[in-house]
Amino acid sequence: MERGIFASPVEPLFNHEHALETEILQDWLINLAEKNAKHIDQAHSKQGIFKQVNAVETIMYAAEKLKIAHEAKYLAIELFDRFLYHHLQDLRDHVLKLPRKRQLKEWVGLQEGVSNQVLLRIVSCCQIASKLTSHYKVVSINRAKRFLCECGYRYASESLLQSELRVLKTLKFQVTEPSPIVYIETLLEILGCNNTKVEVKTYYYVAVKLLDLLYLKYHTFYKIIFEVTSSSKIQSLEQKRKFKKVKADQLLLAAAIIGGSVFMVQQDKADEMIEELGRITRISQNDIIDFTSVLIQLVEEE
Repeated sequence: MERGIFASPVEPLFNHEHALETEILQDWLINLAEKNAKHIDQAHSKQGIFKQVNAVETIMYAAEKLKIAHEAKYLAIELFDRFLYHHLQDLRDHVLKLPRKRQLKEWVGLQEGVSNQVLLRIVSCCQIASKLTSHYKVVSINRAKRFLCECGYRYASESLLQSELRVLKTLKFQVTEPSPIVYIETLLEILGCNNTKVEVKTYYYVAVKLLDLLYLKYHTFYKIIFEVTSSSKIQSLEQKRKFKKVKADQLLLAAAIIGGSVFMVQQDKADEMIEELGRITRISQNDIIDFTSVLIQLVEEE
């Protein structure tokens, strides 16, 4: 299956004559930092569990075929991960209310149903993400049906509407959390505003590739991060509690991806840029370096 990693990104208007003023950028960064802090505070140990390679590849493939923007693609990955976790929790709660003799058979049947509907749910997440990130590239019902038909699945329009509603209800309509690309674009905009000589567009192009790679190597990446930051390869309950907050830190991830982009484009500028990112985000430079180093390691292993 095609991953679509090397498709040219549609660039934000970095360093444009109508670029945001410094005060607006500062307010926007503060807003993102507050959302990031809330995201970290609400993190749970199972977060990201459904960002499996096959699921991420399928979402990227669907995003490419449905022609949705990068921001929508990454948001769809986040929505799918959150939806599947909560959906299975809801189904589990339903099964546990049944008589014990019926539970196993019911659970097996429900699991089969979930498996058969994975692509439908992925398309629903892409539809929702497209509506949240664009006013003119929304994935219509007809386009979604055509894509599913090309993949060998035939659904009525009503089924697609019901699926989209199921995703929204399962997530309690809380679908507006920013994905890592929003943090990346904001930090790059600030870097470009602080220094107009910064190769912002080039860094963005590479950052998109790195973010794609990170999603495809999500579990490997955080496994290595845990080993780098911990004295043990086995997670205790206390370490899991602390590490879930590390995995939920979108601002740290964005800073590291930009650090990796700079390293790949202008290695001699990496230390200076990471220092600047630390100053802007108030994140420890050592933490940014740890994340960046693991990211570069994954690139070299490709």
